[in-house]
Amino acid sequence: MTYIRLINIVFAVTLGCMGTHAFAKNIHNNHNVVTLIEMGDLHGTLVPHAAIMKNLDGSEYEAPSAGGLARLKTVVNNIRADNPDAVLLSVGDLTHVSAEAMFTVGDAMMIPMNAFGIDVYTPGNWDFGYGAAVFRNRFTTFGPKPTIPGNIRTMSGYLGCDDVPVIKGLTDADSGYTCTENLATAPSTTPAGLGVIKANFPTVAANLYNAAPLPAPLHGMPVLPAYHMLERDGIKIAVIGITASIVPQQADTFNITFRFTQGVDELPGLIETVKGLGAELIVVQSELGLSQNIKIAQSFEDIDVMYSAHTHEVTLGALLADESGVMKTMPGTVVSPNGATIVVETNRDMYVGRLDLEMNGGDIVDFAWEAIPVDGSVKEDPKMRKLVAAMEENFVAGKDGIVKRHTFMPGGFANPAIKGLQLVDDLDTVVGYTDTLLLRHSVLEDTLNNFIADGILAVSNQAILESTMVLPPSWANGVDVSMSNGFRFGNAVLPGSAITLRDLYTWFPIAPAVNIADFSGQSIQNSLNTILGAVFDRNVFMQRGGWYLGLANMEQKIDLKNRPFSSSGSRVVETKIGGQPLDLGKRYVFASCYGHGNPLDDVCRTGGGANHKFFQLADADDYTSEISLSEPVNSEGVIIGPNVKQVAPNNFLHPVHALRRYLDSLPDNTVTDAQFGTGQGRVTTVDSKKPGNLPQPESEQIGQPDNTPDDTFVQPPFGAGPKFFSGTIGHDH
Repeated sequence: MTYIRLINIVFAVTLGCMGTHAFAKNIHNNHNVVTLIEMGDLHGTLVPHAAIMKNLDGSEYEAPSAGGLARLKTVVNNIRADNPDAVLLSVGDLTHVSAEAMFTVGDAMMIPMNAFGIDVYTPGNWDFGYGAAVFRNRFTTFGPKPTIPGNIRTMSGYLGCDDVPVIKGLTDADSGYTCTENLATAPSTTPAGLGVIKANFPTVAANLYNAAPLPAPLHGMPVLPAYHMLERDGIKIAVIGITASIVPQQADTFNITFRFTQGVDELPGLIETVKGLGAELIVVQSELGLSQNIKIAQSFEDIDVMYSAHTHEVTLGALLADESGVMKTMPGTVVSPNGATIVVETNRDMYVGRLDLEMNGGDIVDFAWEAIPVDGSVKEDPKMRKLVAAMEENFVAGKDGIVKRHTFMPGGFANPAIKGLQLVDDLDTVVGYTDTLLLRHSVLEDTLNNFIADGILAVSNQAILESTMVLPPSWANGVDVSMSNGFRFGNAVLPGSAITLRDLYTWFPIAPAVNIADFSGQSIQNSLNTILGAVFDRNVFMQRGGWYLGLANMEQKIDLKNRPFSSSGSRVVETKIGGQPLDLGKRYVFASCYGHGNPLDDVCRTGGGANHKFFQLADADDYTSEISLSEPVNSEGVIIGPNVKQVAPNNFLHPVHALRRYLDSLPDNTVTDAQFGTGQGRVTTVDSKKPGNLPQPESEQIGQPDNTPDDTFVQPPFGAGPKFFSGTIGHDH
């Protein structure tokens, strides 16, 4: 694009809460108007849930019922009614992070999403969570379509074409649903011989390639198109996709036919390609996270709009990024970009983004951005509500009071006799209550992650003390410490509210086995520093996008102000376990969750463990049944291959099981404020050069969280070539 260097003009025009159009078409000398709608990080969420929402001034309010696809559809419909040519873009983590999605390998989400009329989608890291075969059959239109292993599709609760007829009162045209199972291209060994529900919308990713063990001629070939071309109001639009590059660190075992890059190597050539095709508006939608996307926006001046996802950092006002820095705009205003890239992000199903662009000759003259809150004030679209209800029928008790059985096999389990994770209860079953807010919200510490760690610690500790297995002498006093994954997603539960089974599964929408091993203090310290580095690394392209872990029976002081700049330097000032300083030479008993495909000595990203054991339920249908300890079925270590090996035992204890048992053990089944203490918390941010504590980094960031600039630090190159850091990349039309 050609940048016009004008004095920044800001019009105090407040946008309506339902997406009232910011510009009257052709009011400024026949200028063109393009409207972009953004939905990001939907995470398999079909129905409304509680949430903490933000006002335009950044203050927060409790929303007892927010989100849900039917409300999202209403907001999208309203914007389209205002501008029928609006472009609907979506990026990041569509098919995972709900029980309905997990137990149908994403199909329960895909059926209603196919009714939205998405113009372009870019996948996120969780879309790869079911393995390469499912991903390829769902999102690709060219390239190899491998057989979907039978062990992935053994669930009796599978939603197939015959299970979802035309919804009563809706025609195929109304619902947008068609049967798209790939029987011809993807023969399967599943009992029903079915594939997966295919996306009916274009999917783009410039940084995803075929790799071994596919045949050599396919190596290096793209898995998806890099971009998609559109035209609206006479403006040619190019949408370039960048998917999450962290998949190999999360689920490499089950995506071994893929190779990922950061996407920055591909951008210069792609930008020139789409400009050659006449693109006047270049949009990059990226699942790299806000910090990384800001860096890209600052470095490629030809990018007009950067739609960001992955880190769930809603931008109430748009960000303007160029080589000189980043500026926040005021929410609800019309602004001239003045040559900067417009960077915006939403957060799950709680916001829909609307970006109105006034354009003249291929230049953005003015724009207006609104992150529209999807709270209880938004009415549900009746057609989408019916479609969602059809998906929910399999997960709630019907008139006969019977819930359909669902089974999920963690990738790598090939034995058909293995039951896997069972769901036999209504998702709306109340399993407990809370007097305190349960929420993943802060970067370093929050009540929800700590509650999860508490639950795993309590249940594991009880099981180990009651075990008849011969255990190491150091285990005699039970479990020393537990951690929970630093996920960003999951339903909030408001004070005074019930906790449902549906909530538990949004907190743990994967199938890890709760397990136990002993680690040296040195191993624990090294791993904690590695994890902190993945959160706060000064090279934003080394950040993984998650938050820090929840801790139980452990306290830490962390210096992010003076010690974040060296990869070898420790950010941890002090660690205590059970109130005592961490002893580097001592062995500690550690309970947490095993990621399938990880090395066998690894527990919750802590390596170097010994005496690895799994927790096992006597009856997979009954979470209250007796827990025992079991040796790994396979002791060779890493699950590899397509010839995968079973590691966890049958009827493995899932974190959801542990949390249900933990809630049952609490007085009145209730989580209270007292459980989390009234002091400084389990993680304290300090300034080691000056006495006193520092505020904990908040969840919404621009760039690196709470990292004070360091004049001596030089950002290392990350693959875009020598020109990348010698100036911006881009040319005027």
